[in-house]
Amino acid sequence: MKTEIDLGNEKLFLTDKELHFVGHYLGGARMNATKAAKLAGYSAHTARQQGYENLTKPYIKKYIQAKSSDILEKIGVTQEKVLEELAKIAFADVTDFFNEDWSFKSLSEVDPKKTGAIKSFKKTETGYSIQSHDKMKALMMLWELVKNDHPLE
Repeated sequence: MKTEIDLGNEKLFLTDKELHFVGHYLGGARMNATKAAKLAGYSAHTARQQGYENLTKPYIKKYIQAKSSDILEKIGVTQEKVLEELAKIAFADVTDFFNEDWSFKSLSEVDPKKTGAIKSFKKTETGYSIQSHDKMKALMMLWELVKNDHPLE
């Protein structure tokens, strides 16, 4: 038996197992198709194949996209916020966090908008260690967006 899902401009029909798969895929399985398939009741022996097949079905892909959009909207995630965070990482500079003598700036001196570039901050035997997110990866992600919007002539 299939359940009708109304997406406004389109109706989808999913089985109970497919609905459970999507729920687990976006929930506790953390977008792991095999784990979601097992949690949805598919056999452990075929879960990997079933998970993959479910993700290739156009109506399941549409439902996952619709549910994801709802979740992102609910928690306030927008394209703008994601791009802002990528830009923080891509354009961070050591001078944002260090003085000229390589001592750390006090928290009052650091722009709170720049701290998104920091992956971890640890106290070590000899002082402190800051690890930043991958600057090159962030730059490449931004470049892909920019070059698709404005291809070089």
